[in-house]
Amino acid sequence: MFNRDLQFPHALRRAAMVAAGLSMCWGMAGCQQIVDRLQAAVTQSKPMAPQPEPQGKTEPQVQAEAQPQAQAQPQVQPQLPAQAQPQPQPAQSAPLAQSAPSGQQGQSAQQAPQAALKAEQGQQLQQVQQGKQVQQGKPAPSAPQPQELPVAKPAGATPPSPVAPPAKASSLSQLSATFQECDSCPVMVKLPAGTVLMGSPGNEAGRDSDEAPRIQVAVAAFAIGRTEVTRSQWMAFERESGHRADSGCLTWDGDGYVLVAHLGWKNPGFAQTDDHPVVCVNAADAQAFAQWVSRKTGQIYRLPREHEWEYAARSGAQSAYPWTSGAAGVCTHANGADAALLQKNPRWPGQSCQDGFAYTSPVGSFVPNAWGVYDMHGNVMEWTQDCWSAQLVQPDSGLAPLNCGRLVTRGGGWDLPVSFLRSAYRGKAPARNRGTGMGFRLVRE
Repeated sequence: MFNRDLQFPHALRRAAMVAAGLSMCWGMAGCQQIVDRLQAAVTQSKPMAPQPEPQGKTEPQVQAEAQPQAQAQPQVQPQLPAQAQPQPQPAQSAPLAQSAPSGQQGQSAQQAPQAALKAEQGQQLQQVQQGKQVQQGKPAPSAPQPQELPVAKPAGATPPSPVAPPAKASSLSQLSATFQECDSCPVMVKLPAGTVLMGSPGNEAGRDSDEAPRIQVAVAAFAIGRTEVTRSQWMAFERESGHRADSGCLTWDGDGYVLVAHLGWKNPGFAQTDDHPVVCVNAADAQAFAQWVSRKTGQIYRLPREHEWEYAARSGAQSAYPWTSGAAGVCTHANGADAALLQKNPRWPGQSCQDGFAYTSPVGSFVPNAWGVYDMHGNVMEWTQDCWSAQLVQPDSGLAPLNCGRLVTRGGGWDLPVSFLRSAYRGKAPARNRGTGMGFRLVRE
């Protein structure tokens, strides 16, 4: 770094070393440590003994030695020497020697007058200012910034819950008729408070015994998903939450439902796009999705109660279907087991009309009901959070079964005949089941 063969006097040599160190440090981040050591050597009263210079060190090695300081201060700016930033001098420090002309190199530094000290300080300050001007004219190369390496996420790992929940949004009454509280959240439709007459009359075609007795239920205002939860929304949920729906999905083979181990929501056995309803998710998967949306919005999202679902499906109608044409008009209003499905699976029960879809359809493909809600009938059967019972009972009456072996499912699906698409139809399934015709939608309180 320095030529130690020059025969300058000790004080003069030390001053030259300081100047040389300063000129190098303007372009090198992290070498302030070196300058401080040189400056300390200059201010000592005794001449600095020459130190053996390390051999073979290159600039990257010098930077490596200064690395601890560079990490603590990623961008160290050059600082003025002690002369430019006055500090109290040690009581026994010797005055700096003035750089002598060529004819006076043998003069001793201890004999230099006080005026020489001031001249020396002014000269070094001028060199510092000149060095800064040079650096201003040509930007100094910045030290490389550390880059954060991507960390592989363990399979199935769940990220920690947020430290603080999101700020609470507006109450339901202050929201518009339809709303969406986050990019990957379902679009919701507000429904007014009212009453619903649940169940079916004794003469309704396709009626089952668990649809009796008919009960009048008061319903508080709430919002329900305008459509079923889509594959796109489910992908966002799995990507962000770390939740994974297991493979192994039930599908109808003509004689009954069979479990196929390799089927899952990504591959249910038929083609889907991102705007199709997600299938092959069980009740726990659906509840995990609801909890994720609740954390994102600061609101309560959950699966529907059975009476809420029937209230939204009927949309004010008391007939078996909310449209006026009844069972004959099912293919115009819903995606059920139709002629397109029967062509692929002749053993499946279905109707002869064509709805245009053999399997699931993109959500919102059919006209909505009177309240602007899509696909309450057909496409996929939907989970509710209520336990199934052999008869209808008032919600929260204490008459529901204590051992919830099966949950109520509603709405029918692409693989079910028209009688399963009635507003009063009550399906039932173990909460652990995943099916190619099973999906869900959410409600918001």
